Amino acid sequence: MAHKRSKMSDTTDGESEKTDQTVPEATEDPQDEEIAQLKDQLMRNRAEFENFRNRSLKEKEEYLKFAVEKIMMDLLEVGDNFERALVSARKANDADSVIEGVEMVFKQFNSILEKEGVQKMECKGEEFDPHLHEAMMYIESNEHPGDTIIEVCKPGYEMNSKVIRHAMVTVAKNQNKSDKDK
Repeated sequence: MAHKRSKMSDTTDGESEKTDQTVPEATEDPQDEEIAQLKDQLMRNRAEFENFRNRSLKEKEEYLKFAVEKIMMDLLEVGDNFERALVSARKANDADSVIEGVEMVFKQFNSILEKEGVQKMECKGEEFDPHLHEAMMYIESNEHPGDTIIEVCKPGYEMNSKVIRHAMVTVAKNQNKSDKDK
């Protein structure tokens, strides 16, 4: 802001005296005004972005709560069917009907997993891959090629092409291969 200086004033004895007083200029620099407007706009944009971010986080939390609630409702149906199967099993005289009922509930459970994008990994006979499998044991075998999965101790699962649980497996260790390494 520019100021005009130096103004004439009268003294008490009637003489004019020059004084140093600061008087603001009538017009402001246009660049200063533009800078002030840009700063104000920046502050408003920051506040809007912060509000948007907070709103997005809240919406995401609500969505996750709803998604978990939906899956839980499906799993409660499976639990109800298991409970009915147990009551029927206590009254039934033949094991085949009990097995059939449990198989139906197991199929219902698997369909829920499929609907949510969860798939059981088929790995027996496949080559061992540490990104997909966890080796529980190595068994020496000439019947199977080395590093081949010969038994699945606990199945692995993928959800939307991402491993969510590694398969726990038994892996063949070829004796001929280990003899060559020596």
